[in-house]
Amino acid sequence: MADNVTPPPAAISKGRALAVLALVILLSEAGTFEITMVYPALPNLASEFKTLNIAWAASIVTLAGATVMPLVGKAADKWGKKRVILLLGLVFLAGSVICALASSFAMLLVGRALQGCLIGIVSLSYSLVRDIMPRDFVPIALGTVVTGIGMAAVAGPFLAGWLIDDHGPEGVFWFLALYAVVLLPFYAFVIPESPVRVDRPVDYVGTLLLGPGIGVLLLGITQGGNWGWSAGSTLTFLVLGVAMLIAFGVWERVCSHPLISLDVLLGRRFGPTVLAVACVSYMMNAHALISPTLLRTPAGIPGLSYGAGLSATQLAIWTCPLGITAMFVGPLGGWLTTRIGARNVLIAGAACYLLVMFLGSRLFTVQWQIGLLALVGGCANGFLHSSNANLIQDSLPPSQNAVGNSIGGMTTLLAAGVATALTGVIMSDHVLMVDAATGSVVYADSALTHAYAYAAVVGTVGVAVALIMKHGRVPARGGLIEPAEGLPPVGEVRLSASEAAG
Repeated sequence: MADNVTPPPAAISKGRALAVLALVILLSEAGTFEITMVYPALPNLASEFKTLNIAWAASIVTLAGATVMPLVGKAADKWGKKRVILLLGLVFLAGSVICALASSFAMLLVGRALQGCLIGIVSLSYSLVRDIMPRDFVPIALGTVVTGIGMAAVAGPFLAGWLIDDHGPEGVFWFLALYAVVLLPFYAFVIPESPVRVDRPVDYVGTLLLGPGIGVLLLGITQGGNWGWSAGSTLTFLVLGVAMLIAFGVWERVCSHPLISLDVLLGRRFGPTVLAVACVSYMMNAHALISPTLLRTPAGIPGLSYGAGLSATQLAIWTCPLGITAMFVGPLGGWLTTRIGARNVLIAGAACYLLVMFLGSRLFTVQWQIGLLALVGGCANGFLHSSNANLIQDSLPPSQNAVGNSIGGMTTLLAAGVATALTGVIMSDHVLMVDAATGSVVYADSALTHAYAYAAVVGTVGVAVALIMKHGRVPARGGLIEPAEGLPPVGEVRLSASEAAG
């Protein structure tokens, strides 16, 4: 039986679209700020709460976000994307206040988990943009949403440094709370609600298997280095996570109202896109982990050919061209998808990341060289995110839109967890020395060069998938259109049921 999909009315005007897009970008930045601004505060928080497990304040955000994403996507399809984003914004606000007032480490983790519910806002924003923007403006608008990621990546470390130095780590959380308080009312009054609804029963079993399954698997991957990869706890979480995902696939095949159609999930559009993007984003996350080691390690250590001895603020200054470049390349990438196809833009982003892997393996320590590396990385980021957004939208029919975007976001989180864990394992096999006084680790040159090389291999797999896949070769069209039973055609392109599933 076909899903009852409410078709969208006429989209908003392009004049209003610019104001709407600005608000979408600003609120989407909160999902990036909760990472880029809190990470620099982790050493201060560890000292304040006297804990050696402060990494949980970072990990729990990803775990919470991955766990709730499928339910969020389904709720957005059923009750409206704007409503769900506003609800997540309120949860984020509550989490920020709890973190700012935390009197114990456990209380801090509760607040961070609530903040983590907003981590999927970018994926949900992609769906909202698709539903409310003029169709010919959607590909460029999707690329422009990447601007939010670039702005937060530039401003976050500088804001965090000032707030931490002058107001302590709680200053970061008060800023995030104030940010939400200011933006949410404007978002509520200015942003139109998505008119698309999917009247379909909630697949609670599929939701409970997919979200927690990804969360359990991520927990095993991210903590394996600390617990030991052969430890019983690590193996338990890894096996349980994989088993839950396999069970999800089996259940979706027999369920009468699946969370997402397996014909869409494993089809020739969505499946290859998610795989290619995951492999390319592996390079992005590997570089993000390696780069601080490359630049913050003190200079002049015998046996090392890298190390610039930068402070956290100096690191932000040296690498800020990455975020600035991404701000401009994102919209450019969105425009290019309407001319040469999103697949070719993804390949361009992957090629830039492969160049980053090569340049990074040269172990640059001179500022202009790091600036060049950041410039290429910014192009890679802009092209990756803008192409991914358009490839995903053009692979999902309206009835699968929000859930599909959530699954795409979860896959990206999983790729980030895998990249961080495996890169850490590779580097740990090439330790030069450990400072007995501070416990800090100094890695050999080979730790960085090997990590970059392995990341390049994974990225090459992504390029191969992108070169083979048929999807995304034509200009982006702002979303796949499927026929709904008893309804007239919607949009510019009408697909048969088999094409929509493919």
